[in-house]
Amino acid sequence: MDITLSEDIDAEYLEDVADILTNKEFLALNSYRHHVATTRLMHSINVSYISWLTAKKLGCDAQAAARAGLLHDFFLYDPREGRPSRELQAFCHPKVAARTSGETFEISEKERDAILSHMFPLGPLPKSREAWIISGADKICACAEVFHITIALARDGRVAVSPA
Repeated sequence: MDITLSEDIDAEYLEDVADILTNKEFLALNSYRHHVATTRLMHSINVSYISWLTAKKLGCDAQAAARAGLLHDFFLYDPREGRPSRELQAFCHPKVAARTSGETFEISEKERDAILSHMFPLGPLPKSREAWIISGADKICACAEVFHITIALARDGRVAVSPA
């Protein structure tokens, strides 16, 4: 599976997340439907890019926001077919995503916390401004996706995923 990104996407953003966007295991998120109208990969890219832009505007750690935004839903199972614990998906998947992210990539403690707390208020209280940004961006993207509104990088073919 390969990903092609539009030339108008900021090069600094792409540099911050290149190792993730070229990882075959991460790109497998494209095979999971998410929030009715998108894939988990596209949702994660949107959360990441909105988080990166917001963090830059607010003077936060944009790289940590971009990386944690990409990885916040990095779990490789379909919750409709079962999950790895008896917890509800809202509580289970941040833990699985944090574990999978740590096993696959080098992530900072700030990135790990943002992944674990992105479901606030259903999960733990975010500990950093970047974690708050990701939690908010996730909710904005989820609402848009449920109502079939294309936002951020989902618009105008700015991201294309194709089989390798």
